[in-house]
Amino acid sequence: MGQLKYGSGSDWSSVTMHQSETGLTVSEKLERFKIEAASELVLRLVGGLLVALSTLLWVVLPMGLAGDQLASHAMLAAIFTAVGLGVYAYGSRGFRRQVSFDGARRVLSLTKININQQNRVARSFGFDEIESVYVRRPTKRSGFASLLVRVAGTKNPVLALTGEQSELEQVHRVLCDLVHGTERRVARAPLRKRQRLGGFSAIRA
Repeated sequence: MGQLKYGSGSDWSSVTMHQSETGLTVSEKLERFKIEAASELVLRLVGGLLVALSTLLWVVLPMGLAGDQLASHAMLAAIFTAVGLGVYAYGSRGFRRQVSFDGARRVLSLTKININQQNRVARSFGFDEIESVYVRRPTKRSGFASLLVRVAGTKNPVLALTGEQSELEQVHRVLCDLVHGTERRVARAPLRKRQRLGGFSAIRA
């Protein structure tokens, strides 16, 4: 399979796609989340200011404090630090979904990325855990479609991405091609290696 069989997705409006021979990374476009991006910046700023304020409380520590007054001052500074770090962490958690497929490791990872492209792995699934991946049409005419992952042992599918239906269908086709290519390589591998890699339930639309 060629690396750019379906294009790079650079001209898409809702998601971006980066493809290799054995891997795939798809992210929701930042332009769709201007309000969330602004909120992330505000939360980081507020968190940083609270931590700075807690430091300032020690810098301007009134003279002659002792006993209960000093303990109260220390507790207030600690509260500002804890709240500031919590707000900053919440603002850095990321709000855009990203899907990463690793054919070599046979793993599908669902993450959230922030405005700095930093990500936290929310969930990772081995091929043998995945029953299907499919695109759900938007419920409203102006809404986005959803790329969903159905995992063995769970009642409800996991939301992987949202975006334009035509673009998610392309992502789905590329993902299926990559999975099938991986399965063919596994089938050609020696039996002992195949046993280590395990099986995979078919991905379907």
